[in-house]
Amino acid sequence: MPVWWSVFAYMIIVSAFGMLIYRNKAKVTTLGEIGTSEEAKFGKSIGIVFAFLTFALLVYFVGQRSKISDTAIYESMYENASSNINDIWGLFFNTNEKGSLFTILMIGFKSLTHGTYNDFFTLLAILQSIPIILLFYRYSINFTFSVFLFITSSAFIWYTNGIRQFLAASLILLFVDDLINRKPIRFFIVVGIAFFIHSSALFWIPVYFIVNYEPWSKKFFLLSVLLALALFLYSKSSMIDDSEYAYLSEVEFNVGVNPLRVLAMSIPAIIAFWQRAVIKEKSDNTIDICVNLSLISSECYIVGMFTSGVVGRMPLYFQFSNFILLPWILKNAIKEDMAKTITLIAIVAYFLYFYYEMVINGSGSYVSDLLGIFYWDT
Repeated sequence: MPVWWSVFAYMIIVSAFGMLIYRNKAKVTTLGEIGTSEEAKFGKSIGIVFAFLTFALLVYFVGQRSKISDTAIYESMYENASSNINDIWGLFFNTNEKGSLFTILMIGFKSLTHGTYNDFFTLLAILQSIPIILLFYRYSINFTFSVFLFITSSAFIWYTNGIRQFLAASLILLFVDDLINRKPIRFFIVVGIAFFIHSSALFWIPVYFIVNYEPWSKKFFLLSVLLALALFLYSKSSMIDDSEYAYLSEVEFNVGVNPLRVLAMSIPAIIAFWQRAVIKEKSDNTIDICVNLSLISSECYIVGMFTSGVVGRMPLYFQFSNFILLPWILKNAIKEDMAKTITLIAIVAYFLYFYYEMVINGSGSYVSDLLGIFYWDT
């Protein structure tokens, strides 16, 4: 737990300092408030250097970990992986190999660098962090608040649990501009590549067509509910036994999503519904898509309460929209006095949820054989 607390403090301090420097620089450049600068129109609130520095400590500790969550499985995979780069060629055409592109990455890294599994975890953490950093950098109206939500919602746990799926989600997130700007061919090519990291990436194909409907419209709501229902039926069907999620049907994994997590991740969608009239007046295509993705994420979480971990992991692909959406709503869709009150309530609520996840729910464990750190929370 102390490791994650230190990461949390570091990320908030560095990002806030970076935002302060960026704001002061923008004032000098524009002779006015940051909102009048050209870059501010695109939501930028921090310089790129500090944006990357914000994630440096998280990447370091994630890369040095051992044993926690899914880590032990990937340690074993890496140790048993071939170090002969020629072995990757057969994987390109091996339809029985799940996550073949991930295995290719692992074998390629091991054969070229002869690095340890911690070196490989560091590479993965970098690849997973870059899309998140760029998303917040390009689209967040308040980089520090987005980082705060990212940490306190415990979304960073995906670095250690659901690693391969998180890598697939990160790859797609890197090309979010193609979703926003409606470039389906390139977006579907990326989804196809991500499929060879984790097959669940195909879920993005129907979502692509749904998210461009007007938020809260009857068509969007109907299609999103049908999508959630399809997930529910899939999780209850025999098809899951032949999928990458087969192990989640075992008793120890066959538990639904915690209702507190559902509530925490649904807050942006709830506030968006409350302020839907104002959002409709002031939003652009980017925010509309964020609203729709937030609702799809919430629906998946709700269905996940009544199913196994299968549906509970699907929001991974969409929940990052929450970290863009909520700061925008508080800045643009709510009156200033009320926005300050709601912001304060949100900060307290998410911080309490972070404490719950890390301490009470036992997600704050951190172990590193390399660093000699052993924190087990039960």
